Amino acid sequence: MIEKTNAELETRLAKTHNAYLQQQINPHMLFNALNFVYNSAQKYSDDAANCIWLLSEIMRFSLEEAGPDGKIELTREVEQIENLVAINRYRFREPLYISVEIGNDLGQYQIIPLILLTLTENIIKHGHLTDPNSPASLKLYADETGKLTFYSLNLKKSKNGHPRQRKALGLQNIRLRMDSFYKNDYKLEINEPGEFYELTLTLKL
Repeated sequence: MIEKTNAELETRLAKTHNAYLQQQINPHMLFNALNFVYNSAQKYSDDAANCIWLLSEIMRFSLEEAGPDGKIELTREVEQIENLVAINRYRFREPLYISVEIGNDLGQYQIIPLILLTLTENIIKHGHLTDPNSPASLKLYADETGKLTFYSLNLKKSKNGHPRQRKALGLQNIRLRMDSFYKNDYKLEINEPGEFYELTLTLKL
C-alpha cells in the first residue's frame, strides 16, 4: 500500500515537473519574438528598437529565479530601475523631469526582487513628471552599516480616483512581502506635503 502511494506521488511529481518544463517554452518563444521585432524595428526607428530591448530586459529579469533565500543581487534590480526610467523617457513626447541618483557601492548586497522596481513604477505611473519647475527625485544608496535607503519625491497627478486605489494596493503588497522577509528590519514612510508625494524606504540588508 505504501509502495503504491509512493509510486503515485512520484508520478504526480513527474507530471508537475514536465508541466513546469513545458511552461518554459513560452518565455523562450516570447524572447525570440521580441528579438525578431527588435531587429525589424531597427530598420525604421532606433528609439522603438531601444524600447523593445529595454522592455525585454525587464521581462527577462522578472522571470529570473531568485536564490534559495528568495533574494537576488541588488545591482540587477538597479539595472531594471534604470531601464524602466529610460523606457518612459522614450514614451512621452514632453521631456521627463526625473533625477535618478544611485550609489556606486551596492554590488555586495542582495534583496528580494521587484520591491524597488515597483516603487519606481509608482513614481512614473502616478507622478506628474513633465513640469520642469517640479522635477521628481529618486535616490538609492547604502551606508557603511548596510542600511539601504530608497527615497522618492514627485509632484502628484490630478486626482481621478482609480490610480490612488491601485497605488494603495501595490504598497500593501510591498508591505506584506517586506513583513515576510524583513520583519522589523525595514521602515516604509509616506508623506504627502501639499501637491507632492514623498516616500522613504529604509532596509537593513
